[in-house]
Amino acid sequence: MPASLPLATTAIAQAMLQASLDGIVAIDQDNLVVEWNSAAERMFGFPRAEVLGQPLSTLIIPPAYRTAHEHGMKRYVATRVPHLVNHRVQTVAQRRGGEIFPCEIVFHPLDFEGRTYFAAYIRDLTEQRRIDQERDQLAQVAEASTDFIAFSDLDNRLLYINTAGRRLVGYEGRIPEQATLADLVHPEDQDLLIQQAWPAVRATGHWQGEMRLLHQGTGEAIDVHRTIFTVRDPATGAPVGFATVTRDIREIKRAERERQAWQASLEAQVAERTRELTDLNAELDAFSSSVSHDLRTPIRHISGFAGLLRRALAQDDHEKSAAYLQVIEQAAGQMDALVESLLTLARQAREPLRRSPVNLARVITRLQAELQPDLGGRQVHWTVGTLPVVQGDETLLHQVLSNLLQNALKYSRQRPVSTIGIQARLQETEWVIEVRDNGVGFDPQDAGKLFGVFQRLHPASEFEGVGVGLATAQRIVTRHGGRIWATAVPGEGATFSFTLPA
Repeated sequence: MPASLPLATTAIAQAMLQASLDGIVAIDQDNLVVEWNSAAERMFGFPRAEVLGQPLSTLIIPPAYRTAHEHGMKRYVATRVPHLVNHRVQTVAQRRGGEIFPCEIVFHPLDFEGRTYFAAYIRDLTEQRRIDQERDQLAQVAEASTDFIAFSDLDNRLLYINTAGRRLVGYEGRIPEQATLADLVHPEDQDLLIQQAWPAVRATGHWQGEMRLLHQGTGEAIDVHRTIFTVRDPATGAPVGFATVTRDIREIKRAERERQAWQASLEAQVAERTRELTDLNAELDAFSSSVSHDLRTPIRHISGFAGLLRRALAQDDHEKSAAYLQVIEQAAGQMDALVESLLTLARQAREPLRRSPVNLARVITRLQAELQPDLGGRQVHWTVGTLPVVQGDETLLHQVLSNLLQNALKYSRQRPVSTIGIQARLQETEWVIEVRDNGVGFDPQDAGKLFGVFQRLHPASEFEGVGVGLATAQRIVTRHGGRIWATAVPGEGATFSFTLPA
């Protein structure tokens, strides 16, 4: 340095010395302090006036390093071989009171008027070490997290994704150059990101909600819950980038879908049971009416003819006694048939549906074989169309078709040739199955009575039965989610139709 500009007396140098944020300490070759700026006063707790002329070693060098420090200075003065001078060295220093703290020191040798001086530039690393430690701890937390954690710069370019995040989106190795947070979002959710998420982050610094990510390898859509927020410089508060914490919610979504499906199934079961209870109440009303009429008729016959039988027996009138007894037996048999039919109908309500694929064509083939022994010498012409495979209880659907076929055979037996037709057609979301006959038919105005308990449109003297078969068929079809109805032309035949879900 020129002699005309000595360091100790230059006003500009002094101003710079005092304005520096780093501690600046100057010592001579004897290790005595010759300069001590304001930052050094704050850093070490010693005022300048107190330290001038004092050995640096006893002021700021921790006891464990003092000897090495002094030997190093003497070696440089004697040999001029630099070891640590002019290099940034991270070490520790000691404050007044004995506190040891991390610091960075650079020693510069200065030769002036035949003597050697050293300028030490000292930076306190305590805060930086704290920040680095916090950063390391956060990095460990991020890497240990099972959530997707990522950071980007203000241009949205990805700077970091933790291990769980890489695994979630299928990133292997390095993050691709110029990759952004937006690249990981499913194409169908890009509008959500652009129109809702980013505007909220820019306006409030924060957004959270659900969206889908895109697996970079398989293209799979990944349901996630995301939080996106602005990262700010802790000192200035200026935004420096963005961060996201994202949680995989596919399992939650799956469980929710299962819950909704279960709830829908439960509601459907409740609706079905409600419908069944409604039907049961209606049938109970019909049953009450039937008990008051159909069941009381044979009871009255039994009671009345029992009295006549008693008088005939008292008169030893065996012919009348036998006739009265025959009427009583017929009435008892009729009542037994009615009760048995009611019990059968009640059992249908209690038995659970056992749904499985049912091939209706095979059911019809089996029924034809079952009904054949009861036909005697009758001529029956069967017309069977293409029948579907449906979902239902095979035993109960067998009962429906059996009842309808028996009806068709019964009411067409007066024809020289009974013509029975079975066919099906697909109508929107259901199958319509029809059973036709060329029998006596019925008045269309009476069609609504057919499916009531003990309802008959023809005298028992012409056609046997108790009037429960069609009520049973209706019960079964309704439990399968279908409908049943009948159309007819008197003297030309009838068609019974029912539906089943396709």
